[in-house]
Amino acid sequence: MLKEKDLKGFKKNDLFSDLIEAMNLTPLKSVKSFYLLEYFYVLLKSVEKYSDEPKIFESFKALKQEHRLGESKYKKLTWDHDRNILSKLQEDRYQKTFKEVLEESQEYNLIENVNDYWRLTEEGRKLLTRYQSEGTLPFNRALFKLMEAKYQAFRQLVTLFYKANKYQPGLLIFPSYSPRLLDLEKPAIKTTADIIQYSKLLVNRLQQDIQKYLGESRNLQKENDELLARLTESKLLPANLNDKFDPKEYHSIISKFRNFWRIYFLREIYQYESIMFSFDRWIYRGKQIGVIHATDFYPYFHGKIVYPISVITKATASKDFQKLYDYPDDIGFYVHHPIVEDNDNQNKFVDGLVKAYFGLRRSNRSYFVNLLAVRELVCYNLKIPEYLFDQFLEEAYKLNLRGQLNIGISLEVDRLPEETQALYLAQEPVMVEGKYRNIIAIEVGKRGNSR
Repeated sequence: MLKEKDLKGFKKNDLFSDLIEAMNLTPLKSVKSFYLLEYFYVLLKSVEKYSDEPKIFESFKALKQEHRLGESKYKKLTWDHDRNILSKLQEDRYQKTFKEVLEESQEYNLIENVNDYWRLTEEGRKLLTRYQSEGTLPFNRALFKLMEAKYQAFRQLVTLFYKANKYQPGLLIFPSYSPRLLDLEKPAIKTTADIIQYSKLLVNRLQQDIQKYLGESRNLQKENDELLARLTESKLLPANLNDKFDPKEYHSIISKFRNFWRIYFLREIYQYESIMFSFDRWIYRGKQIGVIHATDFYPYFHGKIVYPISVITKATASKDFQKLYDYPDDIGFYVHHPIVEDNDNQNKFVDGLVKAYFGLRRSNRSYFVNLLAVRELVCYNLKIPEYLFDQFLEEAYKLNLRGQLNIGISLEVDRLPEETQALYLAQEPVMVEGKYRNIIAIEVGKRGNSR
């Protein structure tokens, strides 16, 4: 994530100049700095129990830990039962998040302050009840309506997606290639000339991706020269091509490339007028609502892809779209939500599942393949959210067990996330029949019954 300190050393007349100025503004598309919508529930639950702010904060901290809510877009894999061991830095971060959730909840009229005491509004009580009685998705969808009533940010985003890419409708790409991905090992990168070689290989791959995914031909050499000049001016790179740069600055230099090109794609190619911070927060909130998909783990692609699972239109006759919101100008926000029980939809899903599985099996040369990778491919091809993939797979697996499919599906678990050294849940696991599964095998022409 780009931070202000990452921009030090760049002059005001480069690509970052408008970004530096924008960081001090609060544009309409801007949003508070937390990703996870469950923070709203944590706050509402705390305000339901307490009215004075210090006690609300203590409850907020406890529930934050219990629900494994991280400071990033990922949930924590574990939580500490003893919330009193927080460091000063952690306590400050928690306090910042708490204040921002408090402020945004006020914006949506979920809470109110009366004589320095907090209490739930009627809207806040209804939303809290919805979470407790209906679960996460209905809660998030109710929040979506409150957000659109205030900002219309999702309308602006989805409109931007389709405008930015008509070649593969709505798809936004943010390629990211480390030197290793371009066959350059870190020990061999020591001089300015080595960095220039990396930049040439990188620009070539970026231009290829732009042509492949956006259908455009772009020459990025001017921008690349500008970036290299800024790195030299900031003393990160020596002016002499054969001189070695400070090895301690290696990661900072590579990070500058990644951040520069992410901002370039967002602002210059996609014409997003706000800053990267707001973009990231909105798209990952959209992912939780099920109207936008964003992933850093799409097979066959290095970087992030983002695409809509929704459309902005006056009306649609398709039964596979569900209206989520009506705007004052008679335009509607529709999410693609094919009915799981529909035979045609189930057949399309199984066909997509088989195609994705065998595509990965050919490249991986393994009978069992990563189910999360299969999910990414199916979600993109069918334009469905992750939770709907899980529902379709559950139904397909039941048909498989009853021997009603002309394929055999085996679902197993390799290693659960908590069995690794990971701290955060980078991808939501797939749950089928109450169990987490992360690898899949399919046999065509063989009826199910295998577990």
